[in-house]
Amino acid sequence: MRKTVKGHTIDVVFVLSIACAFAASILMVLMLGVGVYGNIQKTADVQFNERVCLSYITAKIHRNDVAGYVRAAEFDSVSALYLDQEFDGVYYNTIIYAYDGRLMELFCEKDQMENLGLTPESGTPVLSDVDYVAFEAVKPNLLLVEYRDSDGGEGSIYVNLRSEGGDMI
Repeated sequence: MRKTVKGHTIDVVFVLSIACAFAASILMVLMLGVGVYGNIQKTADVQFNERVCLSYITAKIHRNDVAGYVRAAEFDSVSALYLDQEFDGVYYNTIIYAYDGRLMELFCEKDQMENLGLTPESGTPVLSDVDYVAFEAVKPNLLLVEYRDSDGGEGSIYVNLRSEGGDMI
């Protein structure tokens, strides 16, 4: 009779040890999965910000693509994109730039920034986590937009001005 009880004890210990090993392996796989998911989510966020930022700027350029109405310049020592527009004979600027970790946009009457006391803080935040945006006229009808966010993600895009004689001024 004792032999049977000992056999049952060994069987129970064996089954419990296999169950514990199985539970430990499940826990390890779950922990690895959480780490992988976190990395994928971070990468997706960085790529999302890059795509949204560059797409937004590209769409604004194409919407305002009129000959001589797009220019890359500085706004209070910050790289900026100036998009000129005319409404009822009055000229306006839309200025896009990065300031204080955000992509900013400022709409004002052309050549009235100094009179109105407008500074980079005056703009409206469009997108957060944007550390740096630079605009450069590579050719008369080709603009380079470079982007860097707070997570270290970066990207660049060339935007071709499509308007007839769409040179930048």
